[in-house]
Amino acid sequence: MFIMVEFKIAPSNTGIIAQTFKKIKEITASGSIDIDTPVRILLAAGKYPGILSYNLPNPLILEGMAGTKPEDIVLLAENCEAFHKDTENRAVFVIGPNASEVTLRGFTIENTHLKSCDDASLGNQAEALCFHNQNGSLLCQNMRFISRQDTVHVKGFSRFEDCYITGDIDFIWGYCDTSVWVNCKIHTREDNRPGIRPAYVVQSRALNSRPGFIFVDCTFTADRRPEGSELWIGRSQGTGAKDSVDRWDSIALIDCKIDENYDDRIWTDEDGKKTVYPEKGCKDFGWREFGTKRINSNGDEIADNTAVRNPHGYFMKKEEADSLRNEFAPSV
Repeated sequence: MFIMVEFKIAPSNTGIIAQTFKKIKEITASGSIDIDTPVRILLAAGKYPGILSYNLPNPLILEGMAGTKPEDIVLLAENCEAFHKDTENRAVFVIGPNASEVTLRGFTIENTHLKSCDDASLGNQAEALCFHNQNGSLLCQNMRFISRQDTVHVKGFSRFEDCYITGDIDFIWGYCDTSVWVNCKIHTREDNRPGIRPAYVVQSRALNSRPGFIFVDCTFTADRRPEGSELWIGRSQGTGAKDSVDRWDSIALIDCKIDENYDDRIWTDEDGKKTVYPEKGCKDFGWREFGTKRINSNGDEIADNTAVRNPHGYFMKKEEADSLRNEFAPSV
């Protein structure tokens, strides 16, 4: 017989989600449930302040109650590299290496940190979500993720469906095997600091020879920035190599829409300052795309100057793109 433990909680007590995670640990330790017993937590509308960490083996489903919208339920806190060092410590919600199967559905996670200086060493990295299990799987449906730099970091296997994410620097990134994004709205927001500043959506540090980040039927939009600001879909971290375990520049775009604020070159190696690997994309990994459409602020299709694309990128054939779609987004 299938058994699932369920909790229904409301934001009446500060730290109620963390308290519920603690309760799961206690009842598992007592033997009342097994470590593989799934747990479902239903969230009532409201704000849930505080930094969270889930690192239990019990499969977790965390979702909004019926009748709520993602914007009705907000998990929020200010956290960043300056406050807590290292990727696995600086997010609003960290999912640890013992959490092998997690589903998030129908709510918002927001990191409220604002950049206060230009010195990167002072720690403006500020994830909303960090999935820190290279062997685990994460499913996010109808979610909203809000921050500025490094909004979502993923390892392992992840899938995002009908989600909204916003940030300004590398706000989708990670050392993933495969991270699939289907029908998501991805928005580059204006930097909270004044001046002409670049923006980047994805920084892939994918595992060697693995698919990396795959975007299917997604829309990339952006706030208009001061003239001279460059906006990019992907940039290289610069240290990938043929024999490196990870840090491969693997990003695929399939039938995505990109608004006019982004550079026509799409991918950047920062004018040759960063080493891109693979040096040339192919159907399986590297920078690759198929069916990209450029749109204006009204969503109308405009001309796409593909002739100026970064030469490290690869234009997939239809059968190659169909193969990726059928493997990773067969229902779309």
